[in-house]
Amino acid sequence: MPVEILAPAGGEKSFYAAVSSGANAIYLGLKEFSARKNAENFSVENLGYFIKYAHFFGVKIYVAVNTLVKDDEIDGFIKIVTDAYKLGADAFIMQDMFLGKLLKEKIPDICLHLSTQAGVCNEQGAKAAVEYGFSRVILARETATEDVKKITRIIETEVFIHGALCTCFSGHCYMSSFAGGLSGNRGFCKQPCRKKYTYGGSGITSFTGYNLSLADLCLKNEIQRLIEAGVKSFKIEGRMRSPEYVYSAVSVYRAAADGKNDASAFKQLKRAFNRGDFTTGYFTGNTRGIISNKTQANIGDFIGKVNRVEGKRVFVATSEKFNVKDGFKVLRGECEAGSLKYVGSAGGEAVFDSFGGISAGDSVRITKDESFAAEVLSMVKTKKINVELNFEGNCKASAVISSENRSVSVESDEIFFPAQSRALTENEAIECFRKVDGYPFDPEIKVNKIEKVFAPKSVINAFRRKCYSVFFDCFSGERNVVSGLISLSSQLFTPNVNSHKIAVISSDFSFDLSSVDIAVFRPLDYTDENELNDFLAKTNMLERYLYVPPFASGEDVKILMRALKGFDGVYAEGYYGAELAKEAGVKLFAGTGFNLFNRFDLKRVQEISDYFVYSKELSLTETGRISSSGFTFSLGCIQVMDLIYCPFSEKCADCKRGNIFSLTDEDNRTFTVRRYKLSRCRFEVYNPYSLVADKCVEKRLLYDFTLYSSNQCNEILHADNILKIKGIIPNHTSGNLVRGVK
Repeated sequence: MPVEILAPAGGEKSFYAAVSSGANAIYLGLKEFSARKNAENFSVENLGYFIKYAHFFGVKIYVAVNTLVKDDEIDGFIKIVTDAYKLGADAFIMQDMFLGKLLKEKIPDICLHLSTQAGVCNEQGAKAAVEYGFSRVILARETATEDVKKITRIIETEVFIHGALCTCFSGHCYMSSFAGGLSGNRGFCKQPCRKKYTYGGSGITSFTGYNLSLADLCLKNEIQRLIEAGVKSFKIEGRMRSPEYVYSAVSVYRAAADGKNDASAFKQLKRAFNRGDFTTGYFTGNTRGIISNKTQANIGDFIGKVNRVEGKRVFVATSEKFNVKDGFKVLRGECEAGSLKYVGSAGGEAVFDSFGGISAGDSVRITKDESFAAEVLSMVKTKKINVELNFEGNCKASAVISSENRSVSVESDEIFFPAQSRALTENEAIECFRKVDGYPFDPEIKVNKIEKVFAPKSVINAFRRKCYSVFFDCFSGERNVVSGLISLSSQLFTPNVNSHKIAVISSDFSFDLSSVDIAVFRPLDYTDENELNDFLAKTNMLERYLYVPPFASGEDVKILMRALKGFDGVYAEGYYGAELAKEAGVKLFAGTGFNLFNRFDLKRVQEISDYFVYSKELSLTETGRISSSGFTFSLGCIQVMDLIYCPFSEKCADCKRGNIFSLTDEDNRTFTVRRYKLSRCRFEVYNPYSLVADKCVEKRLLYDFTLYSSNQCNEILHADNILKIKGIIPNHTSGNLVRGVK
């Protein structure tokens, strides 16, 4: 398979830009079940046209249905996937691996790509994807180079090579969810990570900025290494970006894949969108410049420095000419100082009106190139087709339309009778068929046979429209689907469980464990045998599970396997944990990170796990509708992010920082940041408010005591009513247990 450049299309203008710029494949979303709900998106009604258009140019279409699906949405989800499959979609991008298994069983020929939100970052995750019927994994952006190479030997891989980076490990960010019930896993993220925060804590000097906002990824200089590693598809992020961004990005990476450097396209790409210049992210192992803490919006492309300021007029040394509709931003250092409006050029200087306190020496950057944007929108890509026509008296006209390996024969609906006076000429037939009716055709027309026939213009035009429509339709890839696929949810059920159990997650079990049934150990240092042995000694009367975080590199997996000695099982926050438990020969407790959202998920997870807990984005009402056999996370610390980079510039050699830090937002809410160690330091962000369920009567409860002292844990476990617990935990919320998420 040749290298695939995969472009985003948030709407039809970006779709056309992707095709025009030479993308091999396009990923897009429909109005529902797309992780970019705020994009223009596409509909089932118009998807068929865009699939045909793309296929005509040899471009594949991948439909993103990559949100978590609630139980009462299952039928609608299956219908949308079925409809898109019938229309010829080449693949479907999904986050829910268990739901993917259902689709694969019911439509064996369907092609499934596992979303980056599923968090495949190691060999174990890749093996799980294969087992559940996926043919490709879209690797987590945090995946290490060596792990990329190993995974490509197991399953076809796709990697993000350009665009926005989430600060949190994909699929495991709940900050937007707990802030206002708007789930990133459902396509409604409000991006609280792009706001300002202040870090504080032991061993660091307090600092304020866009401290959770990451710079944009750019791997154009690494693409050859990725090709050598075995990666097949290179994905450009940006379904919320402009057509000129899409066009430029595809051009840049198409050239890079071919071993070339398109400097002009890269300049346009920076203008279209560039948040804090670029980072190579995790792939090169250097994440020191990954945070764009001075600015988080588009800073565009540098055009020059301010020579002088005269009143409101600003003069910039540059020979470049601009458009009055172009956008400009001024930076002082790395911070925004104001904006400019282009007035004109004179004597080697560009002249602007200023908005903001602009000074000589400030850096001026262009953030919108109106001329290029208009040029992209005006591009119309066409491809040659051959049209051979035959007109005989007392017969229907016929045509053969062909292009490369496609050919169709078409007859007119009407008979062409011998002319009594004026006959149809060859030139008239050719001129008629030069009109392409909006199709991307460049016709080369040949009239093989033309007798003296007559037909009204309306008949000839109808014949042309039929010819082009039939030929265009042959690029659809339409398929049939087995009946009975819809309304399967009523066929499933999960058994009730009568046994009452309490599971506790903590880093220190120095409290009364008499009411605890399952201990889930969350070490500060997974490599510290003393820490592990101390836990095992304190909990020898309980079921003991090792907490396995959402992200683990291959080196981390080795550490986890060693640490599992003496444990009954793993409490896993990601799909790879199921494979890890299998390899280690221990039990599986499927954690909140599995995001079990519907009864199909529960049916599958019960086949592989001893225990499971519902997603922390479901309400009690929603979990009650699908099962009573799972654990409910009902009390304790709410983890809202996993950070796989160091927030403190990664100066490990002389690090004297503590393990607990504070992160305060612009509304003075303080999140706790906890550091732990696997092969290297990782960081967890916790909600300012703990979870306390008012009316949780579930039989299986999960408590997270990670940040609590032993005294707090004892008081909570001995409290005989909710009011007492609320007194022990003054900052609390019912979270999503009452409202759920949108």
